[in-house]
Amino acid sequence: MSEKNHNPLYELAEQFFGDSSFKQNVLEFEKVFQEQMNTAYMKVSSWEEDNRYFVKAELPGLKKEQIKIEFHDLCLSLTVSHKEELNLSHINGSAYSQTRKQMTKTILLPKAPKMDEVDAAFQNGCLLISFPLS
Repeated sequence: MSEKNHNPLYELAEQFFGDSSFKQNVLEFEKVFQEQMNTAYMKVSSWEEDNRYFVKAELPGLKKEQIKIEFHDLCLSLTVSHKEELNLSHINGSAYSQTRKQMTKTILLPKAPKMDEVDAAFQNGCLLISFPLS
């Protein structure tokens, strides 16, 4: 075992549970946790062009169903939600973990848009919202 992967907890768990799946399950859990921590921000940009206002949010790895768009007067709120369940099983039992994350970003708009004039599209992890300024 390399020094990087050497952990007395793994050895103790293997002795207690009688198998080596504990270490494998913990490493898998750490991998999933680390992947989720890397997406803990929302990159958003906004600009005016051709008498329209645009808001672009980069949301890689998300599905359309995980995104909520809300307008409140001069504010646009983007909320993304993520739910993850993880079942770890070994010889003497199992463990269950559920994680829910939600993040909201609010953008101040130059004017309150008319809802029937707002365009929104989500493609390849990119959300683009626009509305006329006039």
